Amino acid sequence: MNIKEHTKESNIKRIIVGRIPKDVDLITGVKEVCNAYGIKYGYIASMIGSLKTGRFIYAIPSEGAKLGFKYSEPINLEGPLEILGSQGTIGLDDATGELSVHLHMQVSDKYMRVFGGHIIEGGNDIAATAEIVIHEIDHVELHRVYDEETGFNIFKIK
Repeated sequence: MNIKEHTKESNIKRIIVGRIPKDVDLITGVKEVCNAYGIKYGYIASMIGSLKTGRFIYAIPSEGAKLGFKYSEPINLEGPLEILGSQGTIGLDDATGELSVHLHMQVSDKYMRVFGGHIIEGGNDIAATAEIVIHEIDHVELHRVYDEETGFNIFKIK
């Protein structure tokens, strides 16, 4: 494997610190922050807070899939949910030219059970707040495209 085919050196250009207010969908809120500051490429370094509801998908075995797994149907969790941690990547979807947020998160419910997975847009409404730190990156472009090898839409580094 030629690792430099899949990686590129970058710098942190700016750091945006703030919060997404109550009743806003989490992914929509991340996109609004990015649009307000003109961020196209970056990552979510930290996010904590609370959700009224959570909507995840996660990897499950699938014999017919290229890698032997696929993503589940969406799982809807009733809140309140505590956001224990979250990380993600921000780039552009080559098919639409729009921002694309790849976000993973761990939450706990009222029984202190912990759930985690891949957050999807819609169904992740903020309960009180989501405090967020976004690092905009420089000299790297992240483009979400369909990858023949994996069968998934993934970020390619340019």
